[in-house]
Amino acid sequence: MADDDEQLGRRRFLGVSAAAVAGLALGCGDGTGEGEDGAVPGLDAGARDAGGADGGADGGEGEDGGRDAGPPEPVVPPESTPEVDAFGLGVASGDVTADAAILWARYDGAMPLAAVVFRLDAAGGYAEQLPRLPASPAEGGFVHVEVRGLTPGARYRYAFFEMDGDARVARSPIGAFRAAIAPSAMEPLVIGAVSCTSNGRDKPTLERAGEREDLDVFLMLGDTTYNDGSSSVAQYRAKWAESLASAGWRSVRRATSVLATWDDHEVDNNFDPERDDVTDALSVMFENLPLRRDASAPDRLYKRVRWGLTAEVFVLDCRGERRRSMNEYLSRAQLDWLKAGLADSPCVFKIIANSVPIGDFPFPSESDRWEGFPAQREEILRYVDEAPIDGVIWVSGDFHFASFGRVGANDRALGWNQREVLAGPGAQTGNPAQLLLRAPQYEWSSMTNNYTTLELDPARRRARVAWHDRDATVLQTSEIVF
Repeated sequence: MADDDEQLGRRRFLGVSAAAVAGLALGCGDGTGEGEDGAVPGLDAGARDAGGADGGADGGEGEDGGRDAGPPEPVVPPESTPEVDAFGLGVASGDVTADAAILWARYDGAMPLAAVVFRLDAAGGYAEQLPRLPASPAEGGFVHVEVRGLTPGARYRYAFFEMDGDARVARSPIGAFRAAIAPSAMEPLVIGAVSCTSNGRDKPTLERAGEREDLDVFLMLGDTTYNDGSSSVAQYRAKWAESLASAGWRSVRRATSVLATWDDHEVDNNFDPERDDVTDALSVMFENLPLRRDASAPDRLYKRVRWGLTAEVFVLDCRGERRRSMNEYLSRAQLDWLKAGLADSPCVFKIIANSVPIGDFPFPSESDRWEGFPAQREEILRYVDEAPIDGVIWVSGDFHFASFGRVGANDRALGWNQREVLAGPGAQTGNPAQLLLRAPQYEWSSMTNNYTTLELDPARRRARVAWHDRDATVLQTSEIVF
């Protein structure tokens, strides 16, 4: 751990105010290793450094966070209130748009709670304290609050406070997020991503991601927790808590907002939604993530979120809607939604958060990925190729290795001009199938545990992709220019 001077040096731009004194087998198999615990250093001494949500995804889970609750209050820095141990899974924010965000915690105490959000100024000091929001825990202690009326592109800090009347008694860890940039804005962005973080394993790659100050949003691509064998709400909750209590997930989730989907291990290895009851698994997943629920389809996971004219992120559900009996990898509604969204997006980059890869890979077991559903795979790849849709980047997980390559196997195949980035594994055993990847389709691959970043430069129409290991060493940098 760095000393206090080093921590503050890494976060100098945050401008802490003087007054204010975070095997070859394919797919994500299970793994074991030593556990971890501990707080994330440094964030409480500072803060981390848009678009809108998908049409039809109005409202959210939790309290109403409208700014009509009253005028801004005098700023009382959250650091002035002591932290309490009643928030064992830390805090998180997610599904952030240009004017709204979902805030999350799990609270194990008995005091009344309020969420307070602070807007930062350009120097990183506190510019505004938004009116506090009631934060009532649901069964299990889970708290979801939607805050609205955000300033596009602004950076924020937030905390949940135990309240004695109007007095703050104690608080959660302090989290941070950035509001999505305004719908007409075009500026560089940095997106993080990871997949496959096995329970019981140390997650130093995520701790390194959580130490960064430049992540605008972080993609959770699935297999965030390994719940295999669980069959009740209590068992699923215990597995989620085991994963999210790790220092790695506490670190990255408090440092920036997330966009999340699932893969198979949130339910069970290679679960079949036509056969398996996923009701409890899905319910507990919504409890543990800062997700905005779609008012018309509250169990829907797929969504699109815009960050100005720079990027639109399409979060897919590649597991819950599979129907092998109908040769459907995605529901017809989801596939049509994806095609229509790609066609009408005005953004330079279209990032598809895809839990299981779509590329042509030179090894078997294709029945568990897009290649096992050839009609739909051909439909979406042909649509992107022939429309054509510019700026598409597939960002995928599941395989326990990182790679950068073309979707199509050769220059005569569908998807040759489309790029796929495999992110992670964040905490898993590397898959030696990576050794089978060859040029010219694949530029690079690695079994090393990592998190991934995409630096998006819309003026140059360039995406710079990098993979980072547990020591913050950059394993590889690759570029896509459209």
